[in-house]
Amino acid sequence: MDFALFLALASLAGAPVLAANAVGYGAGVLCSFLLNRSWTFRLRRDAAPIARRLPLFLAFNLVGLALSTLVVGLLIPTVPPLVAKIAATAVTFAWNYWSSRRFVFAAPAANPLV
Repeated sequence: MDFALFLALASLAGAPVLAANAVGYGAGVLCSFLLNRSWTFRLRRDAAPIARRLPLFLAFNLVGLALSTLVVGLLIPTVPPLVAKIAATAVTFAWNYWSSRRFVFAAPAANPLV
């Protein structure tokens, strides 16, 4: 979703690269939350309500958006937009997976009294 929207906006519509990156990233965040909740971390999804997980997911993905924008912005002067986007995706994938696993979809701590 992220790449398709980024390429459509930057290449076909002529949108500024950083704006296309932000819009594509934002659309990808929603898709990512739904897929992470129902597939990647499905065994942990019932441990906390969506009302608790979604704000955490969005907060960590805002950091991911900042990382993505930084990488794209730094690389655009030297490489084509698609190459910059691929590099940014590698960085944000690592960040988003780690933060989702560690904080958003973390398994609840076992209760020692039970």
